[in-house]
Amino acid sequence: MEVQKLISQNANNIKNLFRVLFVLFFLIAGVFVIIHPAKTETNILNAVFSNDSGDKTIVKLSGRYSSKINVIAESDDADKSSQAIEKFYEMTNKSVFKQKELNVNKMLDNYKKYQYNLLSSKNIKRLENNYYEAVTAESLENLYNPLGIMLLPLDDDPFMLFTDYIKSLSSGTGDYSSINYNDKYYSIITIEINPDLALSPTKINGEIKKLTQQQNKLSVDGVKIYLTGTPIHSYYASSRSMLEINLICILSVIFLLGLFKYYFSDLRLLIPTLTSIGLGMLLGYIVCTLIFPSIHVLTFVFSTTLIGICIDYSLHYFIEKDLSKIFKSLTVSMLTTVSAFAVLLFSGVELLKQIAVFTMTGLFSVYLMVVLFYPLLKIDTKQRTIGFSLSEKTKKILLYSVAAVAFCGLFFIQFNDDIKDMYVPSKKLAGAEKLYKEVTDNNSKITFAIVRGNNLQDILEKEEALIKEVNFTKIQALSKYLPSHKQQAKNRELRKNLYNHSLKNYATFLSSEQVNKLLKEEYPADYLDMDKNSIFSEFLIDKNTSLVMLYDIKDPQVIIDNGYEYIDVQQSISDRIKNCRINCLVMLLPVFVILFILLSVIYKPKNTLKILTPSILATTFSIGVLSIFNVEINLFHVLAIFLIIGFGLDYSVFKAGGIKGSKDAVLLSCLTTVFSFLLLALTNFKLISSLGLILSIGLSVSYLTSLIFEYENKEQVK
Repeated sequence: MEVQKLISQNANNIKNLFRVLFVLFFLIAGVFVIIHPAKTETNILNAVFSNDSGDKTIVKLSGRYSSKINVIAESDDADKSSQAIEKFYEMTNKSVFKQKELNVNKMLDNYKKYQYNLLSSKNIKRLENNYYEAVTAESLENLYNPLGIMLLPLDDDPFMLFTDYIKSLSSGTGDYSSINYNDKYYSIITIEINPDLALSPTKINGEIKKLTQQQNKLSVDGVKIYLTGTPIHSYYASSRSMLEINLICILSVIFLLGLFKYYFSDLRLLIPTLTSIGLGMLLGYIVCTLIFPSIHVLTFVFSTTLIGICIDYSLHYFIEKDLSKIFKSLTVSMLTTVSAFAVLLFSGVELLKQIAVFTMTGLFSVYLMVVLFYPLLKIDTKQRTIGFSLSEKTKKILLYSVAAVAFCGLFFIQFNDDIKDMYVPSKKLAGAEKLYKEVTDNNSKITFAIVRGNNLQDILEKEEALIKEVNFTKIQALSKYLPSHKQQAKNRELRKNLYNHSLKNYATFLSSEQVNKLLKEEYPADYLDMDKNSIFSEFLIDKNTSLVMLYDIKDPQVIIDNGYEYIDVQQSISDRIKNCRINCLVMLLPVFVILFILLSVIYKPKNTLKILTPSILATTFSIGVLSIFNVEINLFHVLAIFLIIGFGLDYSVFKAGGIKGSKDAVLLSCLTTVFSFLLLALTNFKLISSLGLILSIGLSVSYLTSLIFEYENKEQVK
């Protein structure tokens, strides 16, 4: 008796120690998070990849244009559209948003200083091949064109070579000039978020909210303002997500209220239940803050499923009221579920890593709350019985039906790894993006050539060689706006050759003195260069790497053949997602082997097979039924399989434990979990809705198929 008493006392002391450590950790970590709160990430692309998820160049490219916002003013009157866009920019916070479009008109004065160094690529080719007649013919045509423009006096630039160069640079956007399209006038500017604020998404969202308010304020009197760009999508997606978080929480709590009132007739049990769930979510947030520099808003959306998952532990305790009877099943359940989420740490997807950490720590926290603190509560409840069983005939029908759907689905399965299809914008935003592309004639597919050099001049010369070697119909490159010193010197020589060959016969509108002055003129030997604040830096990834933007290129292999890197960002990301999906599918067999070994240590191998079978049936059925209904399987459907395995095992584990009230607890926990995931299936963001849909289907089937098998309860423990 004394020995038993001593053992019991030591056990209590250990429990008290763990309770104290648990509370201390919460307090210390909580204080740290208050002092160093995590930043909230809202960028949609960053939900899939982070800077350490692969090629840094691809990550940089994907984020390079994610800070731009296009502002479009539409009106039947050209002046109104220009005034509206000008007013919009005046109202914009200049410390947050800057206009960084390559506006050629604003660079004219600097270009004029180096007019002798500048020739359009078209005229360079003509003059290199001595096609002087083609140059003079076009110059005469422009000279006598009543609608033509001259940026320099004819006695300075008789062939209008400088005017031709500037016209070759013009992009048609970046100023307040109006574009006529479908009998309406559009003025467009592009503003960019200050890079210093890139890591302050909360502040950015606040500023973008002000832009939407400006949009509404100026959309009057026959003018309509449209906003497009990644930050706009991120703002609306995150706002919608936060709304959905609140709605899911409210609906989940209402569901719990009804469930507890019906089953326990005692709503007081919700106090410890919601407390444990709240602390679990808090711990998940704290640990994520300690590990990740920022937490994606979709992690918070997904974390609401903890309400459905973590309630399982409380339900089992309230029904049984004796921890010793459920401790083993509770622990096995926690370990298998945490193991399923742990697999997401190897997914290569930043969002799923955060969800894994958040949920694993949240689950473990709720488990500790139940094990350490629930025994201190005085619980005296009377509950009704709701668990049910299936007849042998029903079991056979269910088993054959599930197996048939799973098998047939294999013949219809189609995969979709396209990053574009993982986010569906609202009709309003999709319409604005379509309008921007149509008005600016910007429907081209943009890909990139990566040019590396020892210094800026080396980069520019390599760009010029690339453009010359490969015939592109449309490009944007740094060398287009800033020729290399070597090319500028050559342009001076080409201009001089043209003058010597054709000026006297061509320039009959000039006096002989003006012609002689042009022929004898010595050109300055200095060069157009880029200062550190130049907007040309848009084209540079770093001091040794530049981007050449290619439009609708048909044969990228020719770039590779000429010794340059070619990157299709969208395709590269989709390929990465495909590789991740394939890797996850390959991991399924090892996961089942690991779970089989883990469970076989606790249960007989025969019982272990019965425990695993419902999860196998549920996962294959879920994929099968989606495939039959022509739903393309994406990475997140595949990743959901691991969650179905982890959650679904709980139902079989508790049933295998042979505990008296397990039937009711398992049914209640299934209802709450499926309800939570069903709510996620209705969310606006496709990444999360994909998970919610397949999980709600899979866990329902997992529960039903778990009722098919009976276990050797008397001899199951080794």
